[in-house]
Amino acid sequence: MKKIERVRAALNGSDTDRPPYGFWTHMPGIDLDPERLAAETAAFAAQYDLDFVKSMPNGLYCVEDWGCECDFSAIEHGGAARVTSPAIRAVDDWPALADLDVEAGAFARELRHYERLVQLVGPQVPVLATLFSPMTIAAKLSNGLHRNHLATAPQLVASGLDTITRVTCRFAQAAIARGCAGIFLAVQDAGRDVFDEAVYREFGEPGDRRVLDVAAAAGGWFNVVHMHGDNIMFDVLKDYPVAAVNWHIGETPPAIGDYRAAGGTRAIVGGLQRGHITNRDMAGIRGDVERAFSESGGRGLLLAPACVIRHPVDDATLQQTAALIRGLA
Repeated sequence: MKKIERVRAALNGSDTDRPPYGFWTHMPGIDLDPERLAAETAAFAAQYDLDFVKSMPNGLYCVEDWGCECDFSAIEHGGAARVTSPAIRAVDDWPALADLDVEAGAFARELRHYERLVQLVGPQVPVLATLFSPMTIAAKLSNGLHRNHLATAPQLVASGLDTITRVTCRFAQAAIARGCAGIFLAVQDAGRDVFDEAVYREFGEPGDRRVLDVAAAAGGWFNVVHMHGDNIMFDVLKDYPVAAVNWHIGETPPAIGDYRAAGGTRAIVGGLQRGHITNRDMAGIRGDVERAFSESGGRGLLLAPACVIRHPVDDATLQQTAALIRGLA
C-alpha cells in the first residue's frame, strides 16, 4: 500500500498491510528557522521511512507573538523550553490580548515551515500541523497563573480564551490551506490534577471543539487530539470530533484493549512509550508494539509515541523500531 492509503485505511478501521507509524522529536537550534526545520523534518521522515509526519516546532511558538520571552536552551539536553517572562501577569491582562494576525510573526514562520515541509515530503506522506489547545496556550501565556485567575475572575479569563481560540482557529485553517492533512491538537491542561472536570468542560472544552470543528471544515481529514500527561480527563476528550486519539498508552489508563472493550471506535495514534525509546529499551518497545497490535486487532492503529521523544534520539533504536513495525506485514 502507498503511505497515504495505509494511513487513510487505518483511520477508517479498514484492513492494512501493516500498521502505519510515525516518530517525532525536538529540533533544537533549527526550529526557529522554517526552511531548516522543514528540511530536517523531511530528512528525519525519509531516514525512518515514516508513513506520516507530525510536525516538530518548538513548543512555545504559540505564545511568542503575544510577547512572551522564551528560553529554548534546555531542549538539546533532553529538557523543555520555558517561558521566562509571561505575557499574562494580572487578571486584567486577559481581555487585553491582541487578536493576532497569523500571517505575521511566529505564526507566519510556522505556516512557512508547514508549507515547505508538505512540499518536501510529497503528497503521499500526510503531515500533521502541531497546534496547542486554547487552555494550553493560556497556561503558557501566564506560566500557570490561569488556574488562579479562573478561580477569581473567570469572565476575564474567558474573554482572553475567546481571543486565543479565534487566533488558533485561523491558524488551523491556514495550516490546512498550506497542505497539512490535519492538526495534532495538544491538550496539556485537561488533567484532573490541574482542573476540576466541570471547570474544564465549561472553559476548556468549548475552545478545543471550536478549533477542531474549524480544522475539519477546512478539509482536515487527519485531525488528532493528544491527551497529555497522567490522570487525564479521558472521558471528556475521547468524544472530541477527531479522526484519531493519542494518549500516554502504557503509562496512564486506559489500555487500548479497555478503550475498545468500552466501545471506543476512534483510530489510535500511539502505543509506543517514549521512555522505552529514550532508554533504548528494545524489549520494552517490542512489548509495546505487540501489545498495541494484539489489543487493537491490528485495526485502527497508527503506531507512534504518546509524546515527543526527548532529544537527542538514538538512531539505532528508531531504525530497529521501524523495522519491527514493518515486520508486522
